[in-house]
Parts: sequence; structure tokens; C-alpha cells
Amino acid sequence: MKRLTLFLSLIFLSFFVFSQKNESADRKDIKKLLSTFMNCLIKKDSVTFYNLFHNEPIVWVGVFKDKTQQDRLKKDSTRKNYFASSYKSFYRSISDMGADEEKFYNIDINEDGNIAAVTFDYSFWESRKKINWGKESWGLVKINGQWKITSVIFSLEFESINPEPNKKK
Repeated sequence: MKRLTLFLSLIFLSFFVFSQKNESADRKDIKKLLSTFMNCLIKKDSVTFYNLFHNEPIVWVGVFKDKTQQDRLKKDSTRKNYFASSYKSFYRSISDMGADEEKFYNIDINEDGNIAAVTFDYSFWESRKKINWGKESWGLVKINGQWKITSVIFSLEFESINPEPNKKK
């Protein structure tokens, strides 16, 4: 009986181990895209950064979270709670600043080999000081074997108005 139980346990464990999915090449490529994006900001590499995006137009929309928006309205009651921009404008605006870094965590990738949706929490840092944080979502397409960003939408909370709660990163 012990041998049968041991035998069945080994079969069950081997089935479990071999049934686990290996990370797909596409998921690895998307993770590399995220890493490249972050590194381009640190290294101020505009050529590589621009190459991460599909041909224009790219949707780029930020929405201010409630506490930050309420603070903005105190200064000007006509301010909208969102803005639209472009990846080139974003890059130009940060390239004039000091050392910049955007950190991504709690990353969720949903892909089918041709399109992907990537969501994650982010924080943006200038000269090692957190400036803002929120949730970000990218739309991706695979063109000629390469993943390209087609849209970036994100929420934005100023750290000075509402510090980011501690999250598992």
C-alpha cells in the first residue's frame, strides 16, 4: 500500500511539474519592452525610446486622481481632470529635467501573440524623489515580429498631495 501511495504521489507531482506553463517568448519580449522603456528614461536614449512606439498617432492620455485634481482646482477652477499628449512630448519634457526614472510593478500582461494589454502600477521619480504615481495601461501590437506601443493611458497622483500607499512590489 505504501508503494502504491508513493507511486501515485510521484505521478501526481510529475504531472503537476510538467503541466506548468513556461513563460512564452511573447511575454518575455513584452517584459523586455517595459525594461527598455524604463532604461531609456534613465539613459536619455531618445532613439531607442521612439522606436518602442508604433507609427503615429499614439493615444497618450493622463487622468488626474481625485485628491490631486481637487488641489489643482483650488488654484484654477476651470482645470480639466485629464490631458492628452504624445510620447515625443513626454520624452522632450523629461529630457530637460535631471535624472529621471519610472518604476513599474504589479505588472499584468494579457496577450495572444499579436496584440497585448499591459497594466501596472507606476511611480515617476526625478533626481531620486518620487513626483507622482498611479496606474498605467498600454495597448501593444506585434508588427514584423516586434512589440510596439499603440496607446498609453494612466492615472496620476502627485506624491506631495497624496503619498502612494505601500504596496507589494
